Amino acid sequence: MIFRNTSRLACIAIAASSGFSAPVLAQDAPAEDTAPLCEGMAAAWIGDGPEGSDISAADAPLSANLSATARAQGLIAFRVTAESQPLRIEAQSSGDPAITLLTMDGDEIADNDDTPESLNSRIEESVGPGDYCVALRSVGGERIEATLQVGRPDQPALLNESGGGEIAACSPDTEATALAEGALEAGFASGPVSATQDGNATGYYRFTIAEATPVTLRATSAQLDPHVRLFDSNGGLIAENDDADGTDSRLDFPSNLMPGDYCLGVAALSPGVGQISVSAQMLDRDAFLQAAWRRGEIAPPADGAYPVQQIDLASIGQTVVLQDGSAQWFRFQIEAPTVLIVDAYGSLAGVDPKLALFATSGALAGQNDDHGGTTDAKLGPLLLEPGSYNLVLTDVNRIDQPGAPMRPVGLVFDIFERVARPE
Repeated sequence: MIFRNTSRLACIAIAASSGFSAPVLAQDAPAEDTAPLCEGMAAAWIGDGPEGSDISAADAPLSANLSATARAQGLIAFRVTAESQPLRIEAQSSGDPAITLLTMDGDEIADNDDTPESLNSRIEESVGPGDYCVALRSVGGERIEATLQVGRPDQPALLNESGGGEIAACSPDTEATALAEGALEAGFASGPVSATQDGNATGYYRFTIAEATPVTLRATSAQLDPHVRLFDSNGGLIAENDDADGTDSRLDFPSNLMPGDYCLGVAALSPGVGQISVSAQMLDRDAFLQAAWRRGEIAPPADGAYPVQQIDLASIGQTVVLQDGSAQWFRFQIEAPTVLIVDAYGSLAGVDPKLALFATSGALAGQNDDHGGTTDAKLGPLLLEPGSYNLVLTDVNRIDQPGAPMRPVGLVFDIFERVARPE
């Protein structure tokens, strides 16, 4: 079989020691009136100037909010005046942060990606007097926001990861909060029934269903990664979820949650500073399908119930899509056996593109998230038979966030059609 191309052709993380090693000496402190430079790059003092960034003299841990992308790391500087100063340096994020402790000249002292309990980072090290900096980077390359804290072992830690945010079975004796007064479904007429809990706590919420009702249960957080477990009245596990919507969790019961008493357990996988919102609402079939199409989970029908852009593979070659946090769908026809390759480039714009292709039947024909050591996506080569296909582009970092800031993603299509073998 011969195919002809009819389109255009177009750091190792070293875990830090859990103990405190011999002191490391930094360079002499720079002049007081100059901005701190780490490896020649501008940093910011973690406190109020160099004196306010002295970890040895601070009454409490010092912290800062930093961001990092595939192209830029976050940098903060701090000072040590003790002859030998044990440090605890932590980074907490809903993404995957990594941190490196450096001298101001850029000499690496310690590095950490993940703690034993989570994707957060922690370094414990002893250093001598001088100025130091901490570099925050994003392991996956996507934009992340993180809280970075520098303190001493005798001060409160940022990460509270002992126990790992476990949700034990909710027995009749488990202390729990009533999610609603009376039957849960009675409150749905006024909208979702909700509650809020601290990110360091494990919460339990009891509710009663009086009549069989389709229900959606959610746990969401802007700072943390919550997970949920639903139990019956005796503590038996009914269902559990983590990361149904990005790092948020969701349990759907479209075929009704039957009458009875229930208990919902909610906790962050990595407990920490932040809030978790817990909600319950009636599951609306049409709204459920719209949300599934926005997330790129199933192909929309051809009746126009959801926007789908028609494209001609023979002429499109390449295009730029403005990704807004919701799935973008494309429909095309294949008239003869064709090999298709689609590339999606968005990592430099802070997008982690994912591609998925659905056949006429609705079956998944192929998908790809990360390719070639990057967060860009490459779908194919796929041999497609004649028919109608739906291609969906999503941003892994922003699942079902319509109205989010626009970010460009380049799509490149290569097609190869079968040609007759020469005589």
